[in-house]
Amino acid sequence: MSQVPIVMPQLGESIAEATIIRIHVSAGEPVEAEQEIMEVETNKAVMAITAPCTGTIAEIEADAGETYAVGTVLGHITSDSPLEEVFETPLAPSTAQLFRMEPPTSAQAAAGAAVKPVPALPKSGSFVAPRVRARLDEGALHASELDVVAGTGRAGRVTIRDFEKYLESFDGLPSRKCSSLRLGVADSMRRSWSRPLATVGTPLNLEPILAHRRQGGASAAGVALYLVRALGMALGENPGFAGRILADRLVLPESIDIGVAVEVEDGVMVPVLRKVDATGLGQLAESYRDLLSAAKVRRLPPEAQGPAVASVTNFGPLGITWGTPIPLPYETLIIGLGRGEIRPFWDQTKQAFIPRREAELTVTFDHRVLDGGAAGRLVGRLLGLLGKPEQL
Repeated sequence: MSQVPIVMPQLGESIAEATIIRIHVSAGEPVEAEQEIMEVETNKAVMAITAPCTGTIAEIEADAGETYAVGTVLGHITSDSPLEEVFETPLAPSTAQLFRMEPPTSAQAAAGAAVKPVPALPKSGSFVAPRVRARLDEGALHASELDVVAGTGRAGRVTIRDFEKYLESFDGLPSRKCSSLRLGVADSMRRSWSRPLATVGTPLNLEPILAHRRQGGASAAGVALYLVRALGMALGENPGFAGRILADRLVLPESIDIGVAVEVEDGVMVPVLRKVDATGLGQLAESYRDLLSAAKVRRLPPEAQGPAVASVTNFGPLGITWGTPIPLPYETLIIGLGRGEIRPFWDQTKQAFIPRREAELTVTFDHRVLDGGAAGRLVGRLLGLLGKPEQL
């Protein structure tokens, strides 16, 4: 016989606690695996906690109306099933099935009918057994990897044996060892994607920038550097656009430092230009030329490494028109610049279409810091500054 804990489950990535609103069982009552034994409420939904195994309720240590943190032991079930067997084939999130309660119809409400629960989360959002979680962490894999694994546990859950069999299916396939840089990029993107990211975009008129370059402006700096300088000025005017959420505070950047993505063998390096809001375009061009050469051989000086508040990536030379680049984990946003193309533009003054060269400009941002309106204002400010490159 074993004492199986009834645990307050992880009810979503952003939920740390839940309130028990009903307890359906008491000590000494027999229960079946997956039987609903409690109902809990979060700020998002009402959910049902189910029994992790068949057995008898040994004790209930929780009280209705009280709030408990995720991981709190709410009671125990006396069971013939070994603990290892119970938690290797989990029934649902931390021994609980997540549910969203359907509102009752008027007829149901009048009759006091029970409300039927319906599944609230997809498979990738459900409980992952500790042994499987450890195996995922060992391979630097995300829980979404389990979505392609055929589970043999209860309700189709993935057991450690299922996952090991899945990993073995890759044995014998062609492979090569990843470089340290490739692994670093992969880890950065994995961590960055844990945030809510959004992207907005708009066409950018390149004609003013190209005209300025033809006149030798800023020692013929590349188009991406014009964008770096414009972004630095815009963030200097409104540093909240590059703030970071820490607990209940928006922390503003101490310095407007902006990185520029540079493709190198098997990865990307991002040399950082410091105090871009206070540095003219010409000086930025000189600094960038030196950093570009150093980045190509992976020999960036210490002052050009480390955190920036934002970065710029120019994928236009690769023939890409539009993209959604991902900011690094410590960056609030990233600007993408696509391929320049000659397109017809309606000139209101001339009442005619005229050809002009444009490129798509995109901004991917941390949606916790910026909303669509703020991102739109940032884009508008960038277009205004780039329309008068002599002021950069």
